[in-house]
Amino acid sequence: MNYYLYGYTDKGSYREHNEDAMLIDREVVIDGFYEATCQAPFITAVCDGVGGENAGELASRVCLKHLSLVDYAANVDMKKELLKIHGKIKRKSTFEENAANMQTTLCALAVDEEGKALCINVGDSRMYRYVNGTIRQISIDQSYGQFMYEHGQIDSVEELDEAHRNAIISSMGSVSHEPVIAQTPLISEFGAEPDDMILITSDGVSDHVSKGEFEIGLGLDLPISEKLTALAKLALLNGSTDNITIIGIKPYVDDEELEALTMHGTVEETINVKEVLYDIDPLDEILTIDVNEIIGKKEKKKPKKQLEITSQEDIQLETRDLFMQAQASLSRLESLFDDKKK
Repeated sequence: MNYYLYGYTDKGSYREHNEDAMLIDREVVIDGFYEATCQAPFITAVCDGVGGENAGELASRVCLKHLSLVDYAANVDMKKELLKIHGKIKRKSTFEENAANMQTTLCALAVDEEGKALCINVGDSRMYRYVNGTIRQISIDQSYGQFMYEHGQIDSVEELDEAHRNAIISSMGSVSHEPVIAQTPLISEFGAEPDDMILITSDGVSDHVSKGEFEIGLGLDLPISEKLTALAKLALLNGSTDNITIIGIKPYVDDEELEALTMHGTVEETINVKEVLYDIDPLDEILTIDVNEIIGKKEKKKPKKQLEITSQEDIQLETRDLFMQAQASLSRLESLFDDKKK
């Protein structure tokens, strides 16, 4: 099995610098777009620095730099490897000015030589799996809100204010405690379904893009790069004030399938969102959206291994309108179903 990886990271609209970082094909990327093709075994990851000042971005880069040196295989003890990296971050913090107790989250996908995939998580960056038009979260947030909910202290994490709800209780680099390294194997074979894809995001994206918006965006008939960039930019439009990072990992069989995943300039005149939601004929007119008003045609381009994209046409702000129209259509569907039940 081959794998196509595409990532996008940006400081966002409010932060002065980017404390997020991503690891793609052993390259640590701190700004912009990056895409690559690779074969198993490999590790790809997102880190979100939590140290403040420059320490957060230093922690995320140091973590991924050392992770990139790990030669992953089925017999590698990742907990042992990550505890080593945890110790290196702590030692680094003692020698760097204004970096005391610098910390970072880590969310990684590790695929071994047999194609078996493993979710590794420390903190509150997230991993999702998108299969058959449905997205579900694989990682579990290591946050105070999630901790209180799991221990029955609250009925919903929404009961807490944002600061307490999102405070992380485990991280890489903390001098006060070792990280809780959660390892979750994917139960079913990764790549068995045609649309099977893994997403890894920082909370700057996951906190501001709903499950429905993820599913609608990923279901669009667009190259993976445009879908992921649109979702990241949607987070900003929805009010995210944080750094934003998203990685997509898509298995593919051959060059023909890769070309179909990445081809630019082949979007139809319209995209029928009903294929993503429900196949109901009377709603054709409601659910048809003109994509050419939102995203222009692009020149066909095949990704190269370790190719950093230095320029790419920005997804226009009207992307948000696309998602809003699709969500309105979904609401219309639900109301129709309610009327039928009555």
